[in-house]
Amino acid sequence: MLTMFAIVLIAYVLGFMFSPFPYWKTYFILWRQILFVRSDVRRKISKGKQVRFLLRYALLCPVWTALWYLDELFFSAYKQQNVKPVFIIGQPRSGTTFLHRTLANDTETFVAVRHIEWRYPYILVQKLLENSVWLDNWLNKNYWPDSEVGRKASKMHPNALSDWEEDGVFFEECFLHHFFIFLRFPDVNLLSYFDDFQLLPEKVQQRMLDAHKKVIQKVIYLRNGNNKFYLSKEVTSHTKIKKILTLYPDAKFIVSLRTSSGFMNSLLELVRYSTKSKTNIDPIDIPEWENIFVERMRQDSLLLVELCEQLIDDSHQTHVVFNQFTENTIDSIKHIYKKLGCDIGSNYLQYLKDLEEAQQKRKKGYCYEKNDYDGFERFDEFVLSAENQWEKSFKSTNLE
Repeated sequence: MLTMFAIVLIAYVLGFMFSPFPYWKTYFILWRQILFVRSDVRRKISKGKQVRFLLRYALLCPVWTALWYLDELFFSAYKQQNVKPVFIIGQPRSGTTFLHRTLANDTETFVAVRHIEWRYPYILVQKLLENSVWLDNWLNKNYWPDSEVGRKASKMHPNALSDWEEDGVFFEECFLHHFFIFLRFPDVNLLSYFDDFQLLPEKVQQRMLDAHKKVIQKVIYLRNGNNKFYLSKEVTSHTKIKKILTLYPDAKFIVSLRTSSGFMNSLLELVRYSTKSKTNIDPIDIPEWENIFVERMRQDSLLLVELCEQLIDDSHQTHVVFNQFTENTIDSIKHIYKKLGCDIGSNYLQYLKDLEEAQQKRKKGYCYEKNDYDGFERFDEFVLSAENQWEKSFKSTNLE
């Protein structure tokens, strides 16, 4: 009995020591917040959810380590896959999910990653899941809880394990470092630590992006997609872009744009619903939370403009404006394909026609306040300029 216990204990210790993730400093900072930070707001937060999240992570970490290295042992050919990335960037609630999922459905051109693949980035696991008879019901289960706030969040951002999802799910679930962690642990003093990739040590940044690339290669391997574009969506995490460009100097970028009054009001509501579904507290009740959140988005908007104007080569970026894309989906997609040098297949074109017809009949099913936010003037000017260029581009190319 003691021998078996010792074997299990050694296996767990080795699992932690050789784990490809997380950044353990973050993990222990989260525990410190739960155990030692006292405030009236924290007493209202469901610590049970936070504790279960961290305990589950620790319990399963050695298992994930074993699965990661089993992939290295049995499926090492995945590392030969070529990654040709197209990154969708921009602010949340700017049509990025609609754009990402629309493009991802062209599986002849793109390889995208599903929520379940980000959460369980192991070839062995994905192959086992392919043959599971109960898989469909699980994959189609709503990510959001069956509660009032969960249902509101689901209307704004439908999400199941089978959906194409953004890279942020991987950084949240595996590395515990992303803006999404702020929705589980809404501690205003720690936002920049969870969120600002550039504040991490250089070696940690490199380790995170190396692991990220391996996951992409695994999915390309599973899909036999070596000659296709990898389609990424990583919004509200623009501090990674400078480092990403050093890894993928030929990467293409699709920049989805919407004025601040449009995306900020919608985003604030979604973040509130999401945070409340994960913590049982409306973050608006947290002192300074709204001010810090708005300032964070203000700075991120300015960073996005800087990236587009100074860092990303003009020939490698395509701007998509929210209203024009949602109202004229087919021509917008044609414009994107032209910039990428791709052809649209007949089956996908029919899919787009059906989608555009359904989009015109769609009822939003939710509403939110419409406020103006100061400090976004530079960003809004950039969006207006992109909108004017977009219209000129349509006229000059005579898209049909």
